[in-house]
Formats: sequence, structure tokens, C-alpha cells
Amino acid sequence: MVHTPAVRSVLRTVAHAAAVGAVVCLYGDAGQGKTVALQYGLSQLLHPARVRRVHVGVHPTVPELRRVLADALELGRRLPRGAGEAGLMLVNALRQPRVLVLDEAQRLPGPVLEFLRGLWDHPDTALVLAGAGSERALRRVPALASRVLTWELVPRLRPGEVASAMGAFHSLWEEVAEDDVVWVDGHVGHGNFRTWARLTSHLTAEIYGKSRAVVDRRMLERACARLMGPL
Repeated sequence: MVHTPAVRSVLRTVAHAAAVGAVVCLYGDAGQGKTVALQYGLSQLLHPARVRRVHVGVHPTVPELRRVLADALELGRRLPRGAGEAGLMLVNALRQPRVLVLDEAQRLPGPVLEFLRGLWDHPDTALVLAGAGSERALRRVPALASRVLTWELVPRLRPGEVASAMGAFHSLWEEVAEDDVVWVDGHVGHGNFRTWARLTSHLTAEIYGKSRAVVDRRMLERACARLMGPL
């Protein structure tokens, strides 16, 4: 785990949400490290066993969400068939301190977000809604958006952060000239951690088994070309 400023901020936000039972929105472009930072933040909680992950498909219905919430809260087959009674059972279950995590929250349609808003009027469970575009989805439901305690953006690595972050991520970057790191970031990296991780994979494969291999500009150009694909 590379402790970038973004990771440290997510760590604080997750801990705060878990302590007070708040709603949090974690957003940012794909590949910025949202999920990794979130998983790390959850693992560092005082009671990580209370974390419950809710896995939903694309555009789930309200009944589908009720079922996956019941599974996450270990209610199983005890959930009543009637919508009103089922909702009440979920509300009561959410009064126990937990952290409920819905990744890819941008997939949730308006009625499902409205249903979540209804559940979060009083419960003590924290709700973390994460995903690229999740902030736009929540903004379309003002009643839920108004309950969000923290809008946590996971941004791109700033140019001044890239060299130190990559050095902490993998030792091969420690010997790469800073000018070359700047060139790679401007050419393909663009501060995106997932892109840098893919590039690192190409480079480690190329130098594997070679003694005294030097990651120079030519090697970096070849690795970048593999990432860019056909133009």
C-alpha cells in the first residue's frame, strides 16, 4: 500500500463514517485507486468484521436490492415477502453498528437510491457509496445527496507525487531518472495509478532474469507503446 495523500484522506473519511454512522460518497475517475484505498481503509477499522459488502448488478430493482441487503446483513430467508415488513426488518438490522459498502454505486437507478434514502433516516450503520460517477448518480436524488456527510474525491497523482509514489510502489522506479518518470507521466501515465501499475508489470517482465538490467528511456518507450495499443 502506497500511502499517498489520497489514501490517507480516505482512511480518515472511512473511520469518521464508521464512528458516526454516516453516508459517504467515494468518487473519482477509473483507475485512480478508489477501491484499493477503500479496502485498506476498511481493513484498518477498529472492528473490520462489521463491514458488509453489498454486491449489485447493473440497474437493480428495489426488490433485488432488498434481497442483497438481506444477504449482506445475514437476514437470509427471514426477510418477509411484503415490501413494508421487509423494509422495517432492514431498518431494524441497520440499527446495529456496521459499515455497509456498495461499490459501483453509479449503477444504481433513481428508485433504488430513493429506497436507500428511506433506509438511512435513522440507522446507526455507515453507508459507503463508491464508484466512478457515483457522485453524479447521487446528485440526481437530492434527498439522499443531502444526507452525504463527506464527498471524497480520489484524484489523479499530481506530477510532483508520481516519482515518490512509484518508488514506494516498486523498487525498479527508484533507479529511473526523474526526467524519465516525468516523460512517462506526460506520455501515458497521467497520474493514473492503474496505468502506472500496468506499466510496472511490463517493465518487470522485460527485466526478469536479466542481471544489472537498466530501465532506460528506450525500455520505457517500448512499455508505453504496449499500453497505448493500435492508433
